[in-house]
Amino acid sequence: MNEAAPLPEAAVVAEKLTKRYGSLTAVEDLSFSVAPGEIVGFLGPNGAGKSTTMRILSGTMSGTSGRASIWGVSVALDPAGAKRHLAYMPENNPLPEDLRVEEYLTLRARLKDIDPSRVGERVRKVMDDCDLTRRASGRLIGQLSKGFRQRVGIADALLADPKVVIRFVPSQPPHRRVPGGIFISGEPK
Repeated sequence: MNEAAPLPEAAVVAEKLTKRYGSLTAVEDLSFSVAPGEIVGFLGPNGAGKSTTMRILSGTMSGTSGRASIWGVSVALDPAGAKRHLAYMPENNPLPEDLRVEEYLTLRARLKDIDPSRVGERVRKVMDDCDLTRRASGRLIGQLSKGFRQRVGIADALLADPKVVIRFVPSQPPHRRVPGGIFISGEPK
């Protein structure tokens, strides 16, 4: 009988993360963990280090000190291994306006090395999950509203069926009372 691999104790771990830019400290001695299946909001005012922390966790930036891991894999020691478990959605996710939603997602699936025999299935699944099939199927990305473009970005992030999703969600006027946030989801597989 095949048994599933045990879940890690934490989907995301940050231990004493610090990032300095010369004399400026953007993140100092930050530690937290996110359990599998947990959804977390990471909130704070502008300049608090939210984006820097998420870039360190996603492997797009190195920290000055500390450790980060995704699904038990060190971001610093095995960045490719950590990224296999991760989808990172930056604040600005430029999309090609001249491609249809399905074309773009198919291209992105191929770039993510998804098994060619599963590309169509994965594209249909994420389009359904993000409510794109009914409302955006066959349409050029440039014809979509901002909200539906964001859904295309989410669908792109979900194509490879990641265990952890890091999504930057900035606050926008007139909602200044709610600071910009970053959401992390570590889902058990």
